[in-house]
Amino acid sequence: MTALVALAIARPNALDREVSAIPAHDLLTRSPFDLVDPLRAAAATHLEQMQLLLWVIVVALQIGVLAWFWRSGQSAALRDRLRAEIGSEFWVRFAFGAALALLDKAVAFIPLAAQYRYLRIMGLTEQLFRTWLLGWIGGTLVAMLVAGFLAAAVLWLADRTHQWYLYTLAGIMAVSLLAAFAGPAVAVPALEPPALTRTLAGDIASMRARTGITAPIEEQRIASRTRLGTAFVSGLGSSQRIVVTDTLLASQTEEEMRYVVARAMVWISSNTALDLALVQGAFLILGAALAVTISDRIGFRRDDDPVSRLALLGAIIGLVYLVAAPFYNGYSRNLDISADRAALAITHDPASAIRMQIRRADQALVPVCPSELDLWYLSPHPAPGPRIAAFQGAADACATRR
Repeated sequence: MTALVALAIARPNALDREVSAIPAHDLLTRSPFDLVDPLRAAAATHLEQMQLLLWVIVVALQIGVLAWFWRSGQSAALRDRLRAEIGSEFWVRFAFGAALALLDKAVAFIPLAAQYRYLRIMGLTEQLFRTWLLGWIGGTLVAMLVAGFLAAAVLWLADRTHQWYLYTLAGIMAVSLLAAFAGPAVAVPALEPPALTRTLAGDIASMRARTGITAPIEEQRIASRTRLGTAFVSGLGSSQRIVVTDTLLASQTEEEMRYVVARAMVWISSNTALDLALVQGAFLILGAALAVTISDRIGFRRDDDPVSRLALLGAIIGLVYLVAAPFYNGYSRNLDISADRAALAITHDPASAIRMQIRRADQALVPVCPSELDLWYLSPHPAPGPRIAAFQGAADACATRR
């Protein structure tokens, strides 16, 4: 395994050249299993197995610790200590929610650190451990602030009106849309116009004229953190922009970049970002409502109140996530498939779309045919195998392997 990994991660530059040199005829006719580098395909399988194992451990620990915290009475004990030290009930609830978020994050620290280490070994991240750790600490602080505010605000509303859930639902949806709209403003310092060749710039101008999409294209520099390339649409409505990373620009051919930009334009013209934000908000709302309904069916302990039961509610929300995540990921994959078809209608270049998928599988160690569990929980984007088959107009090779 060590030799396999060493060979797999030592070849990204060579692989880029190899992928760029694959003849268009081979891309359109050969099986994706023949096109993807065999060493990296084997490494991708090992990576998938490790990520699935660590994901299961993280979810089990987070759900389990919250359930134990409530069932053992530690939740009620923490509530009482906070009330003894803090005079305001609002800030008691805020501190309690923040403490639950800290507990949930802390219990997952070791498996998440192991995942970082594994990605580092596989060459999928360039971050030093101290940089990763600072990111984890920052993410934990943000989670504590969000959880604390939600706990305090929702319970404050519940004290004052029987329609608290309507205000909560409206707030969740508004925050989802606002976060999507404000995304580019947060990332502005890290973005700049990319340096495009004259030919590519002319092709993009032609696509703009055909689609009517004028959203700016920005470059994000991430080479210091990872060698992987990516492209996405940031923002909502008038704030939308097409973001491509420096690593993507450095590795892909001009024909692949045309497809990337065409796909982003389709995403914008279809208002897919708005659809996705609304669906995310709806999943949050329905998941929270279902979790509240289930928790109300579980009997109160003698030392319980709405504050101490937040730990139970958090555990149930985790269980609801296990049910909801496959549906959301399936919806997200369908959006990508629709964008693929529409982008291909613009470029009329299936070979370059296939080349991009081969490059993605090789660089990011993405399995050509992921397992069902990976598709359900870890894959919001279609796997390379089915995508390549669709571009080729062929039968899905993954269907016969499962």
